[in-house]
Amino acid sequence: MRRQGGDHMRHGGRWMAAILITLAAAACTTPASNPSGHKDSPAKVEAISGKDVKKVTLTEQAARRVGIATVTIGAAQTAAPGGPSASPGGPAIVVPYSAVLYDPNGVTWVYTVPQPLTYVREKVVVATVGGARGTDAFLSQAPPAGTSIVTTGVIELWGAELGVGK
Repeated sequence: MRRQGGDHMRHGGRWMAAILITLAAAACTTPASNPSGHKDSPAKVEAISGKDVKKVTLTEQAARRVGIATVTIGAAQTAAPGGPSASPGGPAIVVPYSAVLYDPNGVTWVYTVPQPLTYVREKVVVATVGGARGTDAFLSQAPPAGTSIVTTGVIELWGAELGVGK
């Protein structure tokens, strides 16, 4: 079964509300380690030279509140158990479908973890979605094997990157 980006587009309002609520909750708390009473930002967003995406760095507390979870990308598979491969007999990187973010133009992304608490959006190409329960995304273009990617908290990272709630 092949899912289209439109399924996710219809629920955009709910996602945006979730982003706003999560970021607002994270922003409203002053860490105990800050005796001055000044509010620290739960997310630091920085431009990356030569790229259209930004680097998002969360505090430990913000990452906990968002519930960031990650997996490490494995090697490409030539056939997916219980589902199709990227192309007939072609290799595919298999990641949890929850790691994939669709932007408003239908472009697909994942958030990589280049260092602890730091996240960078990277473009991927979803060949198909499948697996035993439709919970796997088969990527024909993906970060290299061994790269850590975010599986939970993706939409909150995107909201932070875009400056939602500021």
